[in-house]
Amino acid sequence: MLPVVIAILVALAVAAVVLLVASTSDADERRDDESPWQAFRRGLRARRHPAPDQLAAAEAAEAEPVDLSLAEFLRATAEQGEGYLHVDDLSAGLARARDKAARAIPLRRHG
Repeated sequence: MLPVVIAILVALAVAAVVLLVASTSDADERRDDESPWQAFRRGLRARRHPAPDQLAAAEAAEAEPVDLSLAEFLRATAEQGEGYLHVDDLSAGLARARDKAARAIPLRRHG
């Protein structure tokens, strides 16, 4: 029983170290004069007292979903004009891929 408890404690310690290293690897958000431990504590404080923009994003995520059929959604989001995908571009790419495959794997015909 004791080896299992020790293994669990070691695993938890390793997980804590991994979290601490992961928090320090994001140098963009960490200030120059801030240690990894201070950055970790600042992150915990920010989680308890989030910024106004984070509160607004959370409220938007919790908004009541709109019941909309697929047809209505496609009608509302349809764009007029020429599409960004052309059949000629696809056929040219497929022809090049077919030619490369034919050169790489020659077919043997048994007659």
